Amino acid sequence: MEINWTMLSYVVIAIFAVVGFYRGWWREAIIFVFLAVLIFLLLNPNIAQWIIEQVNGVIAFIWNLIPAGIKTTLGGWLDSIFSISIGSGPPQINPSDGATWIAILIIFMFTAILIGRAFLGANLARTGTRYAPTCLGSFFGGLLGALNGLIILNLVREYLDGRNLPGGALPTDISQTAGNIGVSASSFALKISDVPQFTILDSFTPWIFVGSGALLAIILLRNRLRFVKSEKGFRRVDQLTPYGYKEIDVKVR
Repeated sequence: MEINWTMLSYVVIAIFAVVGFYRGWWREAIIFVFLAVLIFLLLNPNIAQWIIEQVNGVIAFIWNLIPAGIKTTLGGWLDSIFSISIGSGPPQINPSDGATWIAILIIFMFTAILIGRAFLGANLARTGTRYAPTCLGSFFGGLLGALNGLIILNLVREYLDGRNLPGGALPTDISQTAGNIGVSASSFALKISDVPQFTILDSFTPWIFVGSGALLAIILLRNRLRFVKSEKGFRRVDQLTPYGYKEIDVKVR
């Protein structure tokens, strides 16, 4: 199967823009912050390597607590999804494998969506107060959504290439020629054509994304939480309606 990268980019960016329009800027900003963390790790492979080593240490500790009968099944599942090497010892994450970071990207996206839903959604009973974006909030949400889609495409491109991953080596199942990337496996073959030889992460731009992510993290908190002092002198946390959103009361039907 062959996929044109340019056409894929247009489709992905358009989908993220539409989703961002309906979600609003606050929720999309959470995703942007998580993506900024991944960009920072790409720019600093030594830090990424250290983090993976710490995670591997935690995995090894937990692995020793798991009964032997469960280890075989669990080990195969971890190897197929997260590219975690399984040997005689505990499973270990391979930081040089692009599939590892694509899995981390998916986890980050899922976590960001859950955080946005927890802070701006109703409770599990679908009652209480929800927050819907205004026209201005939707507009900026669409812009941030499109930018998030562009960043995700470039991150995936970098992960497939593998040049900025710890070790800087191409994964064994990734082959690259001029303008093309091929991914092969025992059950399928995928070729992506018209792949650009550079990404937005090749210039000074990624540091702008990293700095913007740190700034957005502060703005997110200041738009949603506020520390106030009660009459008795105690401090409490008040929840604010983020700029560009309006409250919607949800009642049980």
